[in-house]
Amino acid sequence: MEDQKINIIHETDDYLVIDKPAGLVVNRSNTAKGITLQDMIEERSPVAGDVDSEEVSPSDFTARSGIAHRLDKDTSGILLVAKNAEFFEIVLNQFKERQVEKEYAAIVHGSPEEGTMEIDAPIKRNPRDPMKMAIVAGGKEAHTFVRKVNEVEIAGNRFSYLQVIPSTGRTHQIRVHLAAALLYIAGDPIYCPRNLLTIGEEAFGRMMLHATKIRFFDPHLHEFIQFESPLPTEYLPFTSKI
Repeated sequence: MEDQKINIIHETDDYLVIDKPAGLVVNRSNTAKGITLQDMIEERSPVAGDVDSEEVSPSDFTARSGIAHRLDKDTSGILLVAKNAEFFEIVLNQFKERQVEKEYAAIVHGSPEEGTMEIDAPIKRNPRDPMKMAIVAGGKEAHTFVRKVNEVEIAGNRFSYLQVIPSTGRTHQIRVHLAAALLYIAGDPIYCPRNLLTIGEEAFGRMMLHATKIRFFDPHLHEFIQFESPLPTEYLPFTSKI
């Protein structure tokens, strides 16, 4: 990733809309290896001095280099980055008030029984495995809407293309909710059973979760605006059927 440039979908004086590739870690941490998107953003337009992000508020614009929300390392797609503290606080408040809308494309093993479904199940860190999140009573509320787009058979294995719209933003929310419905995301190294993980990796070579859309309020335009990230080439077997 060291020689990779940021793919910018749109830029204003207030924000960047970025198309993140799969495999790139977003935020710096003690466990992150190699360059992160945060490093790349700071190199492009420095907003931070020498700040330890472990010791400041998570809402601090400088410590987070303006990154307004997260995508998991293995998830690709659209990401919003504030270029100044004023817009950063505005968009964080929009996330808090659930005014920001996000949409994802997921490829899962098998097929849902219904064309659409809503998953409403609380999420918190798995008490038996701190690397995972889980549906646990007393966890934070989490809501996910799922719509089946189509399904394709690849090398004798059935996969479904799902449109996924979370109305909350819990860590690993989509991955946990779909796994609980036995709709494991292809190539998910954490939640996919080992036998299915191998099948997904051979079919696609990555985790098949992509952030396709984001919609938020632009205070200078005084209107909601939407940006989209095109589906990666790994989705071609599914988009060709639409």
